[in-house]
Amino acid sequence: MPADNKLIERFLDSLIDPYQCIDTYGRSYLDDLELIVAENHRFDFKSQTFPDQDTQNWFKRICAASQFQTIEEIISYVRTHRLDLDIANLRPRTAFQGEALFEHEASFQELRSDEKSVEKSNEFQRIWSLQSFSDLPIEDAVSYEHYMSYDRVNPWTYLVRREVRRKNLHPEDPVICIGNRWVGEIRYFRENLGLKKTMGVDLFSTAPDLVVAADMHDMPFADNSIKMVFNRGLINKSYDVRLFVREMLRVLTPDGFLIVETPGPYEWGVTRLGRTDIKSVQNLLRLLRGKVRRVIYADETKPKRYVHDGTRLVRLFIQVDKSGCTEEPIWEKFPRQRFEIYDSIRREWLLWRLRARRWLALANRARKA
Repeated sequence: MPADNKLIERFLDSLIDPYQCIDTYGRSYLDDLELIVAENHRFDFKSQTFPDQDTQNWFKRICAASQFQTIEEIISYVRTHRLDLDIANLRPRTAFQGEALFEHEASFQELRSDEKSVEKSNEFQRIWSLQSFSDLPIEDAVSYEHYMSYDRVNPWTYLVRREVRRKNLHPEDPVICIGNRWVGEIRYFRENLGLKKTMGVDLFSTAPDLVVAADMHDMPFADNSIKMVFNRGLINKSYDVRLFVREMLRVLTPDGFLIVETPGPYEWGVTRLGRTDIKSVQNLLRLLRGKVRRVIYADETKPKRYVHDGTRLVRLFIQVDKSGCTEEPIWEKFPRQRFEIYDSIRREWLLWRLRARRWLALANRARKA
């Protein structure tokens, strides 16, 4: 009996919501169909069931009409006959916005010749990061926090310090900032947040005592050895976001903390540089399903500075539960009013410190003259 393509198309259309899917450069939604049914629809491959009864009825109807036994058979058929299905044209938006800046870079040409190469992707990312590093080498903790406050360190300063006050985090706990690039981020964690054992991880290092040069998908840390992982503007650079999430969970302690901030959805779509588009907090939580004890903070806010290719910033702060026993995490209410008071006072304090340092520098210069 021939398969009912129209029925299959309608079924796929109900499964694939582009906004609810994680976009990956070079892959279509059909390439990721197993991931979509598992992450977005919680399909159980062992029992061949969807928890949503309407979706399960659709699945049974297609199996009966086309003599399929499993979802794997349907997916195999769809990929084999993708040219016969209208749904096959559904793929992530892909753009080449900004690539003109790298057209003459040898690393970019190498990547274009072999886009699946991890080594060539990392080399291209390394060249791009070095350029960004030279544009803004902020090393001072106070200047860094003040300069980045609009989109980057708020509300993290408030929330991390609160976890320290609660004694959930301690000054001697190992912390890593991934893709930190600017050493100021490490000093901000060490000096302003008091987490003295913070280290950075990036594809290059200009300060080996502060930053380890490594691929974030394969970090040189033991299992269960890191209390908190912080990364901003980074997941979008991942060549395999699920591998990256597994690696962060691997190094985190069983009750560790994870802070993620990433632009998304991309205005122009995924590119060779921005290879992954998470798009929403829910997409992040799906990647972490069953491993989240507390959602300390979550939002999707419009960027104010620094981010030009993302329509929003997706921000998430969680405490993990690596036992996998947590069915539904605890969502903590964010004390907005208290935070705004704290934030305004802290900003004035940072400005005062910066002005005081300038006055001291001018006074010293005048004394020497």
